[in-house]
Amino acid sequence: MKYLGYITRNARRNPVRSLLTIASIAVCLALMMILLSFLSINDEVLSDIRIYNRIITMSSQGFAQPVPIARVREIAAMEGVVAATPFAWYGGKLGEETMPFAQFGIDPETIFTIYDELTIPPDQLKAFQEDRAGCVVGRKLAEDRGWKIGDRIPLKGVIYPFDLNLTIRGIYDGPPNRDRRMLLFHWNYLDEGLRRDAQGRDSGNAGTVVAKCKNAEVMASLCKKIDDLYRSSDTPTRTQTEEAFGKMFAGMFGDMRAFIQIVGLAVLFALTCVAGVSMAMSMRERTTEIAVLKAIGYGKALVLTLVLAEAMLVAGLGGVLGVLGSKLFFDQVDIARYTAGFLPFFYVPWTTALSGLAASLLIGLASGLVPATRAARLSVVDGLRKVV
Repeated sequence: MKYLGYITRNARRNPVRSLLTIASIAVCLALMMILLSFLSINDEVLSDIRIYNRIITMSSQGFAQPVPIARVREIAAMEGVVAATPFAWYGGKLGEETMPFAQFGIDPETIFTIYDELTIPPDQLKAFQEDRAGCVVGRKLAEDRGWKIGDRIPLKGVIYPFDLNLTIRGIYDGPPNRDRRMLLFHWNYLDEGLRRDAQGRDSGNAGTVVAKCKNAEVMASLCKKIDDLYRSSDTPTRTQTEEAFGKMFAGMFGDMRAFIQIVGLAVLFALTCVAGVSMAMSMRERTTEIAVLKAIGYGKALVLTLVLAEAMLVAGLGGVLGVLGSKLFFDQVDIARYTAGFLPFFYVPWTTALSGLAASLLIGLASGLVPATRAARLSVVDGLRKVV
C-alpha cells in the first residue's frame, strides 16, 4: 500500500491520455456488458422455466401454419397433462402506434393454472372469465400506459380483418424475469371475429398449444406421444419442452452466442492494444526516472510490479465506470418502453458484471506486461544516458 500514492500520481501524470484510455475502456466494456447480458438473461430464463413442466405444440411446418383448436382438448385429455390452452397471436395496433405489443387469445379457465408463476387476484380472474370481451394485462404494461381496471382497449386488426374492443378486467403480476407486458383475452372472442368478418377463414385454429405436465418425468414421453398421434394428420405437430422451444426461437436469429463471443474477444484485443500503446508511451517518457529508481535500489521485480499496477489501475477504473455504470443504468431504466415491448425486461446480472470487472483487470495486466518487462530490464547506464 505504501506505493499506492506513487502509482496514482504516475497514472495522473498525463491526465488527457489517461482519461481517454479510461473512457475508451469504459465505453467498450459497457457495450460488451449489453451483449453478454443477452446471453446471461437468456440462459437464466431458460434455466428457470424448467421447473414449470410446460410443453409447447406447434405445427411441424412452423409458426405460419396454425394448430387446430381440437388439439387443445385432445392434449388436455392425455394422461400426465394438467391443463392446456391455445396461444393465438393477434398483433393489433392501438391508435396510431406502429409497433404492436404482445396480445394473445387464450383459454381464461386454464391460463393461470398453466402459468402458475403469474398471479392475479381471484375476483379479477373471475371477472375476466365471465366477460367474453374482457382481457387481463401485465402490471408493467398497465403502468407504462396508465391503464386501470375497467378501461376500454380498442385494438385495430393488422393481421386479421377485424378489430377487437376489449375491457380490462384484471392485472396480473409475476417474477421480474417473466413477461409482464402481455395482453391476454378470450380465444373464443378472436374466433368469433374470424367467423363473422373473415367468412370463417382461419377460424378454429389455436396458433400454438401450451400444456402443463404433472411432472418433469412425463414430458419427454408426452412430446413423443403427441407428435406420433398427429404425424399422419393434415397438420402434423412438433412438440417440445418450453426450454427447448425457447432455444429454438433464439436459434431463428442465427448463432448469436458465437457471434457475441467473437465480438467480445475482438473488443478485448482492441482494448488491450489501446491500453498497451498508452502504457508504452508513458514508459518511454519516464525512461530516465525508471533508471533513477533502479539506481537507488529498486529491484527488477518491484519496477515490474509498479508498472503493472499502474496499467491495471487505469484499466480497472475504466472497467468500474463501464461495467457498474451499465448495470446501474439498466437497473433504473425500463428498457421495454424504448423497444415497444420487444425486450420485456433487461438488466446486467452480477455474474456478468463481475466478469466484466475481471476482464478490465486482465486488459490492464496484458497491456502493461510488455512495457513493464522492458522497464524491469532497463540498464541504469542506458536509462540515464537516454534523453527523451
